[in-house]
Order: sequence, then C-alpha cells, then structure tokens
Amino acid sequence: MTETILGPRAVGAADFDSQVLARSAQVPVLVDFWAAWCGPCRMIAPLLERLATEYAGRAEIAKVDADAEGSLAARYGVRSLPTLALFRAGRLVDAVIGAQPEAVLRELIERHLERPGDREREAAIAAAAAGETDEAVARLGALADAEPDRPQHLLALLDVLLEAGRLETAAERLAQAPLALTGSPELAKRAARLEIGSAAAMSGAPDSAAERHAGAARGFLAGHSAEALDAWLALMRADPLFGNGAAQRALRAAFRLLGEEHELVRAARRRMAALMH
Repeated sequence: MTETILGPRAVGAADFDSQVLARSAQVPVLVDFWAAWCGPCRMIAPLLERLATEYAGRAEIAKVDADAEGSLAARYGVRSLPTLALFRAGRLVDAVIGAQPEAVLRELIERHLERPGDREREAAIAAAAAGETDEAVARLGALADAEPDRPQHLLALLDVLLEAGRLETAAERLAQAPLALTGSPELAKRAARLEIGSAAAMSGAPDSAAERHAGAARGFLAGHSAEALDAWLALMRADPLFGNGAAQRALRAAFRLLGEEHELVRAARRRMAALMH
C-alpha cells in the first residue's frame, strides 16, 4: 500500500535517496531547500503546508535544511534560498528559485503529475531501447508538440536524438524549447551533451586542432573524462582562438555534465581560469 503524506516531511542526506529519489518514481516530489534565517523561506512555509495536504496521494513535498545538509544543497547546485526543486523518476527535472506565488508553485507541481501522455512517453522510450529509433522519435515528437507544458516529453526526445547521433534535429528541438524549460538544469545538460556530440562529429587532418578537439570529445563520451579535459586544456593553451573558443565551450559543457562538485571539474576549472587570465 502506498503511504499518503499529508504535509512536508524533513529529509536529510541519510534518507534523501529513499524519501525523495525513490518516492519520485511514484509521484512528483517537490523539495524545499530552506534555512531558518531565510525570511522568504518562512514566508512560503504555510503555502507549502497547504499544497502538501491538497496534493496528498498525487505529489509530495519534502524540506531540506540547507545549512544542516550542505552536501545535499551542493549536490543539486543550490545557491539561493529558497530553492524549490522538483524530482521525478529519481531525477531533478525542474526548479524555481525564491518565494514564488501560489500559482507558480501549483503550475510547477501540476506539469509533473501523471497524465496519459506519460505512459505513451515511457512506451516510446522502451521502443528506442529496443532499437526502434524512428518510431520513438515520431511518438516523442508528437507528444512534445501536443503537450508543450510537459517538459519530460521534450527531454526524452532529446535523449533519443542525442543517443542516435541525430544532432541537427536535436539542435532544432533545443532551439524550440518552451519558455518553461528555459534555464532548467535538465535542458542545459542536453545542450551540453549536444555541444560535445557536435565536437565528436568533427573531422580534420591528423594532429590538427579540429582532430584533437574531436578526439577529446569522443574520449569524453566514451568515459575518459580526465584525458578529455586535459586535451581541451592543452588545445586552449596551444590554440586559444580555435573555433571561436570551441575548447572553452567544450570544457564548460563537460563541467555541466560531470557536476561542479566533481574532483576533475574543480581542478580543470582552476587550470582553465589560469589560461584565460
């Protein structure tokens, strides 16, 4: 039997995976990153209590004390309070920052509640996994067009296109992304994946800047992150104007995909800053 939560629950590093990530496979979970000293956090607390009760059984709200749980806040890139992060299917899929009005928070929750189109999306993802790429692209494209307020459809479509190497179509779809997705970390990750995928598709003469750039991108996509970062940094040093800053763009894309807290990112970012200044 599924437990019904009637109000926001406090979670921390010890139970975040079970109470947020695992639960988000069943219902959307809105996480309020807050702090006791934060006035706007206190201001929206009664609203979150009311919404948690109203959406009980369909969505849940959790609270993370960002001061006490600094590692969690860093893990999800929380830099301002309150940050309200929406998790679905074990992933951060949406977020708003600041004391938002009730209408904004309702819309944030509503666009992630299950709809019939969600089952169609999962079926299309399964088709892509089975190698039926054309069918998956067609079904996900139709869903993204029919329900532009459901960012999950577009994100799934981008994943399939990028995995299949259909970079031009992915770029077109990214350019048409609805305003609701503008600035979202999930869309930014797809844009970063497109940046590196496009670099990997380049070709050039042996040992040329273009071939070194493409080789670094192919290595990164194959999981050789450290070597790829080193190669882009070397390219920056040897040819800082190559591709109007292509190596810098690739590095920033790699940083986003790896996560700012990754040890490789911290070291590479320092080296990149030294090269730029």
